[in-house]
Amino acid sequence: MESSFVYISEDRSYKESLFLENLLNKAKKGETAAFGELYNFFFKKIYTFIYYRVSHKETAEDLAEEVFLKAYAKLNSIKEAGSLEAWLYKIARNLVIDYYRGKKERVELSEVENTLTYEDTVIDLLNLNHQQQILNKLLKALPQDQQQIMRLKFFEGLENSVIAELTGKTEGAIRVIQFRAITKLRELFEEYDE
Repeated sequence: MESSFVYISEDRSYKESLFLENLLNKAKKGETAAFGELYNFFFKKIYTFIYYRVSHKETAEDLAEEVFLKAYAKLNSIKEAGSLEAWLYKIARNLVIDYYRGKKERVELSEVENTLTYEDTVIDLLNLNHQQQILNKLLKALPQDQQQIMRLKFFEGLENSVIAELTGKTEGAIRVIQFRAITKLRELFEEYDE
């Protein structure tokens, strides 16, 4: 008797993976309703990802729409649904970079990099409660790669597999960076309390 092995990702439920795979296959065949469902499934995440980088609602909406236009045009280049989310984030990241490049005023590259790794606006900081402000301050004391991974994981809610594809690191490396960052944050919190 032949046994069938089904891989269930630690990051995404099997049911959700099948749902996305089904939608992707239908969308590739030209079913616009299926692409619409993919759009509805991912839009809020992509919009939030962009908004925190451009700090402007209308610009974030426009760029998020453009992400899905680009994705629709190149949909057949996606081989499996598991890489769809990371691919959308890569498109979003590239559009944010292009957005800053296209601005008439010169913007220092370091400012763009900070924006891409979630620098908070003054308004955002005012809306945070005291503990969140402390956490934000302590996060800035971490090395840049740890800040980026922590923000993608815990603020964006991205899965390790998506973060790995987005950053070009392995999932194992992402877990190690998260562990080191959490350990360092604990130390920083203890020092802060004293």
